[in-house]
Amino acid sequence: MRSSNTNSNLCLDIFTENSASLRHYQEQEACLRSGRPEHQRMLCVLQRAMTQELTSRQMDCIQGYYFQEQKMSQVADQLGINTSSVSRHLKRARARLARVMGYAFERLEDRGIES
Repeated sequence: MRSSNTNSNLCLDIFTENSASLRHYQEQEACLRSGRPEHQRMLCVLQRAMTQELTSRQMDCIQGYYFQEQKMSQVADQLGINTSSVSRHLKRARARLARVMGYAFERLEDRGIES
């Protein structure tokens, strides 16, 4: 009995991994079908990196500072943290995103993007 349970878990793991790979492939294909494939691919990679690589606090700081165009002090008040903490979260988030973008796009690595 134990081995059948292990086999079903293994099958579920393989199915989940294959489903995730298929979704990733479909997202990449959608990006490449647009008019400016490299630009669209960069946006797709950046969006995926933001949702999968950043901590929730880093994402909150990015959302407030860049997308809602708030000052760091406003983001800090909204999150109940110090302004210096917002600055640190933003710096770490930018570094992490730069690393991911550098891996995905080698030519960006040569430009010395902040890491």
